[in-house]
Amino acid sequence: MRTHRHFRGAACLAALLLAGCQSPATELSSLAEAPPLDYAVLVTGGAFLAADTARAGTFTGGLADAEGPPAMAVAGRDEPIAMATLLEVLGQGRVFRRLEADPDEVHRRAIGKVLQAGGGDLSLQGFLQDARDRGFDMLLVVEELVDGPIEAQGINGRWPVTLVTWLLLGVGMMIPDHTFESGATLRVTLRDLQTGRVLHDPLLISGPIDLSLTERSDFLGLLASILVPPFWVGDDPENVGDAVRPVVERRLLLSLARDLKSESVRQRLRERSAAAISMLEQEGGSLVVVESVESLTVVRLRVGTGARTAIADTFAHELLGSMRREGDKFRYEALLPAGLRGIEVQVLVGTIRGDVASATFGPGRAR
Repeated sequence: MRTHRHFRGAACLAALLLAGCQSPATELSSLAEAPPLDYAVLVTGGAFLAADTARAGTFTGGLADAEGPPAMAVAGRDEPIAMATLLEVLGQGRVFRRLEADPDEVHRRAIGKVLQAGGGDLSLQGFLQDARDRGFDMLLVVEELVDGPIEAQGINGRWPVTLVTWLLLGVGMMIPDHTFESGATLRVTLRDLQTGRVLHDPLLISGPIDLSLTERSDFLGLLASILVPPFWVGDDPENVGDAVRPVVERRLLLSLARDLKSESVRQRLRERSAAAISMLEQEGGSLVVVESVESLTVVRLRVGTGARTAIADTFAHELLGSMRREGDKFRYEALLPAGLRGIEVQVLVGTIRGDVASATFGPGRAR
C-alpha cells in the first residue's frame, strides 16, 4: 500500500475544517426532508463503462497527461458505480416512494440497446408489462458511464492560505490548493412504463475538485514540501486518481438525486404524463386529484397485491363520477377510503385514447 494512504486521516481533518468532508447521508439530509416523488420506480441498466481505451480515464487511469497505457477498470470491474450504491443514495434522499433494482445483470447490460431499438421488441414489452404488474409507475434507466480523463487545472485561489499555514504551522500540505476536473459523465433516463418513452434525460457531471498535497502527491512530494510551499510540489497521477475517483462517484450520484427531486422535474413529469395524479392532505382525509387534457374512462386502485376489492371499486366509481371541466382540462377528485390511509396504494387511470398514467402514495420511503 502506498505511503500516501497513511496521510488520509490528516487530509480528511483539514477538509472537515473547510466543510469538504461530508458523507452522502449528510449532504442529502435536507433533500430527504422534502416529500418524495409519488412514484414506485424500477431501476435497470447500469453505470457500465463506455470508454475510449486509448485514453486514460477517471475510472480507467488517472491524469490526462499521465504516461503509460490506461489501466483496466478499477478493481477489474466495468461497472465502477455499483447499482447498490446508486440505490443507497436515492434512498437516503427519499427521491421516490418506492425504489427497486432489476436483479438480472444480464438484462441490465442489454436493456439500453433494446430501448434504443424501439418499443416493438417483444422482450421489452414483456419486461415493461411485468414491471407494471408488480406495481411500478416508472422506469429509471442508467444508460452509461462515459469515462473521461482527469484534467489538472493548476493552483487555485487557496494558495495564500496554504502559504501562510505552511510558514506559521508547517501544515500547508493539508489545504486543498490544486484543482482538478473529471471528464466522466453519467447519463440516466426516466421513462414511461407503458411505452418506454423518455420523460427526462439528465447528463450528469462532477465539476471541479480541490485536492491538498497529501491527497495529490506521494511521499517524496511530502518531503519536498518541507523546503518549498506545497502548491509548488507536483502531482502523483496514481494518488490523484485515487483521490478524485470517489469524489466523482459521489457527486454524480448526488447530482442525480437532486436533479430527479427538483421542482422542475416534478412539473415536467406532470406535463408529459397522460394525466397528473396528486394527493392533497386535508381535514376530511386524503384527497386524490387527477388532471388530464382527455377524459378518463377507467380508474384502478391497487392495494398490496393488487387484488380488486369492493372499497377500491367504490373509490374508482366516485373518482370517475366527479368529472368537471376547468379550462382545457378535466379534473377529478375523490377521497381515499379511510381504511387505506397510511397504506401504500397505487392509483392508475386510463384516458379515452387509451393512454395510462399511475402514481403511488403512502408512508413508504425510497429504499
